[in-house]
Amino acid sequence: MANSQPISNGSWLHIITSGQRRGCKYLGFYVCLAFILMSLTWLRHNEKPLDKASSISPKAPTNVPSLETSVPPPDSEPNLEDAGPITNILKVAFPPLPPADDQEYVSLCLAIKDQPGDLDEFLAHYYYHHGIRRFYVMDDGSDPPLSYTPNFGIPPFAVPRSAITFTYIQRVPDRPQPFQHTIYADYCIKNYGERHTWMGFFDADEFLEMRRETTLVDWLHQWEKNDTVGALSVNWITHNSGGQEKRPQSDTRKGFGRCVVDHPDGKNADRENSHVKTFAKTALFDGVNSVHNMRTADGSVSVGETGDECEIKRFPITHDMWALHHYSVKSREQFLEKQQRGSPNNHHAAGSFWDRIEGADDYECPELAGYVP
Repeated sequence: MANSQPISNGSWLHIITSGQRRGCKYLGFYVCLAFILMSLTWLRHNEKPLDKASSISPKAPTNVPSLETSVPPPDSEPNLEDAGPITNILKVAFPPLPPADDQEYVSLCLAIKDQPGDLDEFLAHYYYHHGIRRFYVMDDGSDPPLSYTPNFGIPPFAVPRSAITFTYIQRVPDRPQPFQHTIYADYCIKNYGERHTWMGFFDADEFLEMRRETTLVDWLHQWEKNDTVGALSVNWITHNSGGQEKRPQSDTRKGFGRCVVDHPDGKNADRENSHVKTFAKTALFDGVNSVHNMRTADGSVSVGETGDECEIKRFPITHDMWALHHYSVKSREQFLEKQQRGSPNNHHAAGSFWDRIEGADDYECPELAGYVP
């Protein structure tokens, strides 16, 4: 058998055209021309098709920011039971972010133990949504220490470690109580107070919301020159569990969207929202009355958003300018973890506290659920 070799399209064209030149001696010129054109058409349709997937569709540029959202199929209705993990994959901040407080006009001091995930969300919230650039994290005996956490936040909303000052405090049986007062006065104010005009004293389950166009830094600037004001207090908005037994797969602000009422004619958990937390002027700080109220010097006082004097609690409860969302119980699973963990004051949340919050009248409060990050 003779050796067979593949014939290229160019060879076929040569054979066809040379053969037809010989045939032109017997056929009319126009018939030959028509046959040649038909042959060329056949060759063109038998070329290898273009791989459109690899040659036409360009890949998205890697340097262009993306906005990723989940869209349900047409004509489908959401089923909350089958929704699966609630994740936030948006890459655009919401609401628009305030300017950074690069001068560190205000700082935050918090005591925390064994809550790296909660700390992650706390830092991102205040760093991005309130512009704070200095955090004093008093690690109350975490195992492993929270400073070992490799990163805080998720790009593009990571919190740089340069904004965080860690202090590790070993838990010992004979330390003075209430020890959280010592943390605020001796660890935060004494060591770092002179670097800032204001210092806030919050817990990792408390998230601030500014309710007007004014930013936190601008709001504090409005009170700075008033020497009769030594501290500025903000009322709680207390969130309940929303009936959840297990830790949600979303972050805290998205996972718990029901709050205890604060109007006087409701069953309102002993007026839970009357409690306040405080930003103190560091130059007028004179000690700690409670975790809710700082003692101030030179005849100055702690006031609420309308300039009214207040201490641990503030009546009437108002949230016109700002509010401090307090996720005090979270899910049942997380509340039991909180009981086991205890506080720096050696206080363990009682079961009656859960009952009081869960038994209160409540309402839907989604104000922070849409925040990114």
